[in-house]
Amino acid sequence: MANQTTVSNTNAASGGSSPESGEGSKPKYPGIRLTCNGNQLVTQHVETRITEGGIYYPITPSTEGGELYQQSFAQGELNVFGQQKIAIETEGEHAAQGGATAFSVTGKRAVNFTSGQGIAYAMEQYYHAPGKGSTMVLEVGARALTKHALNVHCGHDDFYGALDTGWIMLMGKTAQQAADQAVILRKVCELSLNPGMNIQDGMLTTHSERTYYAPEADFLREFLGAPWDMIDSPTPAQNELFGPKRRRVPEMMDLKHPVLLGPVQNQEHHMNGVVSRRDNFNEPILGFLEDAYKEFGELTGRHYGLVSTYKTEDADTVYVTLGCAAENIEEAVDYLRDNEGAKVGSMHVNVIRPFPEAAVINALRGKKNIIVLERTDEGLSGDNPLARDIRCALSKGVEAHRHKGTLPPIKPEERPLIFRGSYGIGSRDFRPEHVLGAYEYTQGKTHRKDGKGADDGETFFVLGVNHPYAVISKATPSLLPEKAIAVRFHSIGGWGMITTGKNLGSIIGEFGDVISKKDPSYDAFGALEDKLFVSANPKYGSEKKGAPTNYYLVVAPKPIRVNCELNHVDVVLCCDPKAFTHTNPLEGLNPGGCLVWESSDSPETAWQRIPQKHRQFVKDNNIRIFILPGFQIARNATSRQDLQLRMQGNSFLGAFFRVSSFLDDNSINEDQFRDVVEKQYQKKFGRFGEAVVSSNMEVMTQGFNLTQEITYGEVEDADTSSMRQSPLAPLGDHEIAPTAGCAESGCSSCEPPEEQPERAPVQTLAKFDSEFRNGLGYHQPAGALSAMGVMASGTGATQSKYVARRETPVYIAENCTQCMECITACPDTALPNTSQDVETILSTAARNYINNPEERVTRLQAIPEIEKQS
Repeated sequence: MANQTTVSNTNAASGGSSPESGEGSKPKYPGIRLTCNGNQLVTQHVETRITEGGIYYPITPSTEGGELYQQSFAQGELNVFGQQKIAIETEGEHAAQGGATAFSVTGKRAVNFTSGQGIAYAMEQYYHAPGKGSTMVLEVGARALTKHALNVHCGHDDFYGALDTGWIMLMGKTAQQAADQAVILRKVCELSLNPGMNIQDGMLTTHSERTYYAPEADFLREFLGAPWDMIDSPTPAQNELFGPKRRRVPEMMDLKHPVLLGPVQNQEHHMNGVVSRRDNFNEPILGFLEDAYKEFGELTGRHYGLVSTYKTEDADTVYVTLGCAAENIEEAVDYLRDNEGAKVGSMHVNVIRPFPEAAVINALRGKKNIIVLERTDEGLSGDNPLARDIRCALSKGVEAHRHKGTLPPIKPEERPLIFRGSYGIGSRDFRPEHVLGAYEYTQGKTHRKDGKGADDGETFFVLGVNHPYAVISKATPSLLPEKAIAVRFHSIGGWGMITTGKNLGSIIGEFGDVISKKDPSYDAFGALEDKLFVSANPKYGSEKKGAPTNYYLVVAPKPIRVNCELNHVDVVLCCDPKAFTHTNPLEGLNPGGCLVWESSDSPETAWQRIPQKHRQFVKDNNIRIFILPGFQIARNATSRQDLQLRMQGNSFLGAFFRVSSFLDDNSINEDQFRDVVEKQYQKKFGRFGEAVVSSNMEVMTQGFNLTQEITYGEVEDADTSSMRQSPLAPLGDHEIAPTAGCAESGCSSCEPPEEQPERAPVQTLAKFDSEFRNGLGYHQPAGALSAMGVMASGTGATQSKYVARRETPVYIAENCTQCMECITACPDTALPNTSQDVETILSTAARNYINNPEERVTRLQAIPEIEKQS
C-alpha cells in the first residue's frame, strides 16, 4: 500500500514496562499496573476478557496460555461483555487450529495458543482460514523448530514458516507490546475479515516477569465493541458481500442464512479467488493497522506503528530486528553513542505481514549501513526472511526512483548496505558484546573468526557461538541501569527456585507501589510515576527436573532493557550445595558482591567447601560469602519431602533481603518488608489455607535470620569441595576385569580385539571429550557434531548425575526384588544392579578391607553361618 508511513519514534528508554507517552492530554485509559509474566499478561488480562472461546493444544512455551484460559473457564469468569466462554483442549495442534477456525466463522471471538512444532503441525489449517472470513487470533510464543535436535526455547523459524499463509502477523518486542497488539490485531482482524498471529518471543518474553499495564475493561469495550454490533462495511468488497452494514464478527456459518464456504474449484475458478484477495481483502489491511495503532495510542498513551525506530534520525548505521532483541540493542545504541560518539540507531518491525514496505523505505532511506539480525539461519536461501523482505523493499524503492511506482522512491546512493546476522536461535544468549561486535564489524574494526571482514565484501556473520563466521566485541559492559541490583539464582530443576524467583519479582513489584506512593511524583499527564522496575527470566533446559537451572533478576530505579544471562551480578543465591562440583557460582560476581550458599557446614568449615582455584578470586574481589541451612529450615517447617525441596527456596528469598542493599536503598524497614511479603504469600498460597501461608512465611523469616557470613581462610586450606570422601582402596594388588574394545573409545584399561576395525572419530570418547568435556562450558564448538546433533553410544558411561542428589539413596536388601526400576529412578549408579550371594559379598569385603589377619580369619569363619541363617 503506497501510503504506509506509520513509524513510532522513541528517543527515550521505555523499557517496555511503562506506557510510552505521546503528546497531548492525559490518556483516557493508561492501564492498570501489575507484575506478571508475558503469558499471563496476554492471556489472563486480554484474551480471557475479550473472547468467547479458546480452542488449543498447549505446547511449550505457550502452554501457560492454554492453562490460564482453561482456568478462567473453570472458574466461570465472564468476559467484559458479560459472556460465558468455552475452553476446548483438542488431541493435537492440527485439530486445535481447525476447531478455532470453525468456531470463529460462526461469529464468535476465538483464540488459539501455540508455538514451534505446533505451528508446523497445524500449517495445513492456516491456508484456508482467510478465505472463510475467519477473524480469530493465534497467540504465538515463538520457538525454535526441531531440526537436528529438539529445542523448546526461542527461535523465529516457526512463524517464519507460516509467513505466506495469508495471515496478518504482528511482533512485540516486549510483553507489554504483545498484550497491546493482541487488542489492536483483534480490531484489525474484525475489520479486514482476516485472521492474525500475535507473536512474542518464547521464554524470553512469555516467561519474563516485569511490571506491566493491563487494559481496563471499559477500554476493551470501547476500543473493540461487542461482536454482535452492527458496523459499516469498511470496504467496497465487504459492501458487495454484506451490504452497507454487517455484524462486527460475521456469522459466515449461519443456519438461518446458509452459504457455501470452502468449495472445490477447477481451472475456471480457482485462480480468480487467489488473486482477488489481493485487492479486495489484503491491500486495505495496512490502512486498518495504521488507524488502529493511532486510536490505541490516543486512548492509552502507548504509541506503536508499522515499525518503531529508536534514535535513527541522525544515524548512519541502523539495527533491524524482531522481538526482544530490540531492547538489548537500544541499550547498546545508547552505550555506543555515549562512549564512542557513534551515529547508530535501531528499528523494530512491528508488522511482519502485510510487510510495510513504504514504512521500511522511509525509515532506512539514506542510511549507510543496516544490520538485520534474525533468530534463524536458512543456509540454503540467499537471505534470511526479514533481510529478504527488506532487500526487496529497498530494491523496489530504487525501481520507483528510476521508473516511478506506488512506493516511495529512493535514489541508488540512498540505499544502505545490508549486513545480515544470525543470533539467539534456541534462546542462545544475546549479549552486549554481540551487539557491539556486529557494529564493529560493519565499521571494519573487527573480523569474523575465519579472518574475513566487511572489506572483503562479506556481509554475513553469526553472533554468540564458536563458529568460523562469528564476530564478537572485546568490550563486555553489563548495560544495566545505574544502581541496579542484579541477581543470579543457581538451583536444580524440581527444587522450586523458579517459583522463588517469580515470588521475588512479584514482591519487588509490590514494593514498587509502596515506594512510588511514599514519595509521589507525576508525569506530564498527572499519572503516578514508577520509581522501581524489575525484570526476571528463568533458564532451564528441556530436561528440567534434576538438571541445573538458573534464574536471573534485576531490580533498578530505571526501566531495564537488557534481556540476557547476567555475567555482572551483585548477588548469587545458590540453593544447590553441590554447585561447585559442576559450575562456578562465583563467576561474574561484581567486586564486593555476595554469594548465599546452601550449606549445613559451620562458618568455620564452609571455606573448605570452596575449590582452591576460586579462593584467590574471592579474596581479590572482596566477595562476601554467606551460608544458609535452607533445606533444614524447610524440613523443620513440613514433613512432606516434595514441599521441603520447594519451600527451601523461600529461605533464600529472605536471604536476598538480608544481604542485598535493597531495603536500605529504598528506606524500607523490617516491618514494612514483612508486611509486603506476607501479602504476596496470601495472594500466592492463601487458597491452601492459613497454615500454608504461615509455614512459607516462617521459612522466609528463618532464611532472613539464619544467613551467616563466613570468614576467609587460606588459599592452601583443605579442599572438600567435591563433597565426596576419598575412596577406600582394597588391600593388595587388583586387576580391573577387561571390557572388550573399551580402549578404542578412550578407556586405557584394555586393548580392543585385533580384528576390530578402527572406529570413526564420532565413536571415540576422545572426540566426545574434545567437544563436550573440554572445559568450554557454554562455548562448545559449532562443528560437524553439532550440525547433526550426534553423540556415540556409551559416551555417557563416565558421566555422573551426582549433582542431582540431595540425599544418598539407601539400599534395603530385603525390599529388593531385582525389578531394575532403580536404574530409571536413581540419579546415578549408586544402587546395585546384580544379584549376588551374601557369602560372596561378605567374604570379598573381609578379604579386601580387614587389615588385622586374625580378625579377618574370624570373620571369614563366621560367614557360612550367616549365609545359612539368611
